[in-house]
Amino acid sequence: MSRNTLLSRMVYDWRLPFMMCILAVSLLLASQVGSLKPRSAIDPLDIIGEFSTLLIVLVGLVLIVTQRLDGAVTRLFFWGGCVLTFSLSLDLLDEFFSYPEALRLMSWLESLPQPFGLVILGFGAAEWIKEQRQVRRQLSVREKHLRAHEWVDPLTTLYTLPYFEKVLERELALHKHNRQHVVMASINLQAFARYNEEMGMQAGDLLLNKVSELTALYLRPGDCLCRYHSDQFLILLSATDCPEALSLIRLLAEMLREQLALPHYMAIKTRVRRVNEVSPKHAMKQLLQQPEAIIADASRAHH
Repeated sequence: MSRNTLLSRMVYDWRLPFMMCILAVSLLLASQVGSLKPRSAIDPLDIIGEFSTLLIVLVGLVLIVTQRLDGAVTRLFFWGGCVLTFSLSLDLLDEFFSYPEALRLMSWLESLPQPFGLVILGFGAAEWIKEQRQVRRQLSVREKHLRAHEWVDPLTTLYTLPYFEKVLERELALHKHNRQHVVMASINLQAFARYNEEMGMQAGDLLLNKVSELTALYLRPGDCLCRYHSDQFLILLSATDCPEALSLIRLLAEMLREQLALPHYMAIKTRVRRVNEVSPKHAMKQLLQQPEAIIADASRAHH
């Protein structure tokens, strides 16, 4: 992740400052309750061991905050890591400060939170295993199609337009035979070029990958998702009428808006249209010509 992207996450994400607050509170608590030990009483080996453990937990927390999408797994790992950070930071500060023998509070704060933090991390690991099983099932379905067609976008690993046209052609044939609904939708990132200029190409690629992962996880197994253009995605919704598709795509856009922590100048644009054409190319042309609905940042909607 680039330096600009990390600074952006610190502005839009409260979790990184929260981690710093935990360390600050630990230092303040130790300095107020205890007194500094003389240099002769400090053991460098203990400091190295305890600092290394705390550093590993902090690095893991930073990676979780900056690299993982929000969700149950991320939240469990984050809160479990925060509890461990508080306990381990007090354990490290214990090497520099001595506390009154009659005061057992600091000893409790050093030791008691650790098992609770480990239990929370255990629940997070269990949820992560469930998440990985779901991702593997989706990848196996996608991989089965890709072996036959080899039409995949190298950046996002989504289907490309030629494959999407084939699927749409098949759905239109089924629609003509069974009179089923065929609904298409598009999702577009407004001001993506500006995001690339300000944050860098690497951050832009990371954003597109997150959009792809979130959208693929949100859609149903029978839906087809492809990357149409740099910042635009096409969706074919199977056996779905237009009102249901409108509701589904709006919820998807709002979820993306919430999970991606986009800068204030960006918004999610959507289109939804029932397909009445026989030609896939004509159907896509008609979809992309209709006006877009914009899902902007909720904080800006009141201005």
